[in-house]
Formats: sequence, structure tokens, C-alpha cells
Amino acid sequence: MDIHALVVKLKELGKELGKTPTQKEFELSGISKRQIQKHKYSEIVKAAGFEPNKYSQNTDPVEVIIRPPKILVFDIECTGMILDSYGLYNQNHSHKDILEDWSLLSFAAWFIDEEEIHYFDNRESPDYKDDIEVVKRLYDIVARADIVVGHNSDRFDLKKLNTKAEKYELPPRPDPIQYDTLKMLKSRYALPSNSLEYAAKYFDLKERKSLHGKFPGKALFDGCRAGNLEAWIECEAYNKQDVKVTWELFQRLAKHDKRINLTSFYQKQTCSCGNQEFYKNGIKYSRNGSFQIWRCHTCSKCFIGKENLIDKDLRGGFFK
Repeated sequence: MDIHALVVKLKELGKELGKTPTQKEFELSGISKRQIQKHKYSEIVKAAGFEPNKYSQNTDPVEVIIRPPKILVFDIECTGMILDSYGLYNQNHSHKDILEDWSLLSFAAWFIDEEEIHYFDNRESPDYKDDIEVVKRLYDIVARADIVVGHNSDRFDLKKLNTKAEKYELPPRPDPIQYDTLKMLKSRYALPSNSLEYAAKYFDLKERKSLHGKFPGKALFDGCRAGNLEAWIECEAYNKQDVKVTWELFQRLAKHDKRINLTSFYQKQTCSCGNQEFYKNGIKYSRNGSFQIWRCHTCSKCFIGKENLIDKDLRGGFFK
């Protein structure tokens, strides 16, 4: 079918619908996608005398809702593997040496616009290794988030969750924006240790990691494995406190992280702290021109404007 025939068909459909048809509506009228793709759909629309359709690929326009992002801070606790080994040092193991694989014991997850921290663990399960309910609950919570924040979450927490979700054949979910405070520390600072405990102490945060009480280190997970209620209670407090510390650390580091941009949620220039008021604070010079520096009124985070302040004709004479 040539473009003239397509134009005639589109005119007939447009008259019937009383508007510019979308490409999908044109296909549903009996025109194959292959026939349309021989020509540019926008050109067919133009030749038919219609106004361009903003939503040419869809039957219905999608409304972008202006709202604050749903930010989730989370942390998981899981058991280690139990292995059959012939020594303690410099051992290499295969999967055949695994006597018991790791499993999720608990999670703490906090939407920062809510007071309550969501927490769930396996203390009521007859078998602590049966973690399907822990995985399902956390998976559903993460699916509601636009942004997730965690410490070492990219390499550990999220991968552990994704591994179990696939094991239990949970449906795919869109991946949220991820900010890992461990990566944020490593990319800019040179702390002797990048652990959450040390970073909280070094930056003198109000929130600090919980110190283990009766169950230090591995003893906590061994106690949970054994069904010790005191161990589970300590695990809950420890898990929730990690989330609070992670959020305060994120807020501290976000002021210097250029990747954090909330503009698309508000459709307005917005700082990572949520403030939308900025003041001019000097000029950023580069080999391509000069750009306005803007600083947040609330947290003092700096942003660089996109508009080049040097005249375009003058820039044309710049060396590459």
C-alpha cells in the first residue's frame, strides 16, 4: 500500500473518530504495522492534514503525576552458609560442600514519609530456612518504592532479595532508583573503614549502630537458628536501628552526590533534601563555557545550571 492509500484510510478513520488517530488505532483499523513502517507515521498524519498526535504510539495518553518520590530505606539479616570443610585457612569450596545454604531471617524497611518501620522475621516459622514469607513481604514493599537506599545494598541486600524472588518465581517488578551509601562513601571519601558503624561514628551522626547485647556477632544468627526468642528480639532492634543510621548517613552524603536528582518527580528544580528554593553562588567555568552555580537554601548543596552564559557566537571561536 502506497502513502496515498494510507493517507486516504487515515482520513476516513480520523473522520470516524473525530480526532487525530494514534498509530495503534490505525493498526486496529486493519492497516498492518509493516505497511505503516514503510513510511514515517508523522508524515502520513501530516499528509492527511491532521494535527500531530502527542501520544502517537498509544491509544490513551499517560498522565505524569507530580508527587514526592516514595523513598524506602531497608536492610536485611540473613544466615551464612554451613559448609563441609577440611580446614580453617585458605580453603576453596565447591557447591558440593554446602550443607546448608543461606536464608533470609528478617528485614526492616522504612518509607521515610511514614512513622512506622516495617519489620518481619521468621521467628514464628517451624523452619527458619523457609524464608518465602519474608521474601514475599519485602519484595512487595520494594515494588512500591521509587527510590531505595541501603548500605552495601547493591552488592548484598538487593541481590539476595532478587535471588530468592527468582527462586520462588515472584513476578518481575520495575527496578527502583538505587542509592548505596557504601558506594557513596567509597566514591568521595577515604575513611579507614567504610562500615556503617564506623561511618556513623566518624561523622558523629545522632543515630549509631546498635551494639550487640547477649548475642555478639555470629551468636545472634546462631541464636535465631536455635529459636531463641531473646535473639529474635535483639535481631529486630538491630535490624531497625541499621535502617535509621543508613538514612541519616544518606542525608549527610547526599549533599555532595551529583547523581541524586528529584526534578522528574516534582517537575521542578528540587534538591535532594526536598527544598525548591536556590540562590546564585558564583560561576562554574569549563572549556565549553560558563555556567551559573546555584546553592540550596536548606542544605547548601550545589547545582550547575545548564544554560551557557557565554554568547553562542563567541563560543564558536573556542578551540576544541
